[in-house]
Amino acid sequence: MRVAPSVPARVTQPTYEKLKAQLATLDKKIATAEKALQDHKDVMMRSRYTPEGLKLATAKLKSLEKDLTRLQTQRKHLVAQMAVLRPAPKTPTAAQLTAVIERHLKADDLRFGAKAPKKEDILTQTTVNKHPFSYTAIVLKNDPSKVIIKKVLTGGFVPARPGDGTYSFPVPLKAK
Repeated sequence: MRVAPSVPARVTQPTYEKLKAQLATLDKKIATAEKALQDHKDVMMRSRYTPEGLKLATAKLKSLEKDLTRLQTQRKHLVAQMAVLRPAPKTPTAAQLTAVIERHLKADDLRFGAKAPKKEDILTQTTVNKHPFSYTAIVLKNDPSKVIIKKVLTGGFVPARPGDGTYSFPVPLKAK
């Protein structure tokens, strides 16, 4: 008896886009399961059951809860898998941030008055001095494609203190 060599099954890793599509489908299934569970609970609240009917309704309730829990667990695993595959954003260089400041100062299109970002949200920052102001380009962790520019008066009689300055609304990192 001869055994033919078999070709192993090709295993491909799912791409981030495929996982994103699966997550959207799973979210729809979860929403449907939550609605079915809530509808069944509403029916149970309004109905009067015989002992046998109550037993069947309770069994169906447990089954619906179990299905919802299973779907939520699948979603957690899928999100964890997506976190591993998510492409890490590249941190902009100091030269890129300086160019952004120069471009927006030349265009004079910055709108100031936004709130200061929290220190733990800052990914990177670069400072440029243009007398009498000092400009700092700040990139946030949650959106590395946008830049916030901080403007501080540094050329006056009174030196700048921590907390001085005004922040711009986010502007795109790349020119359009």
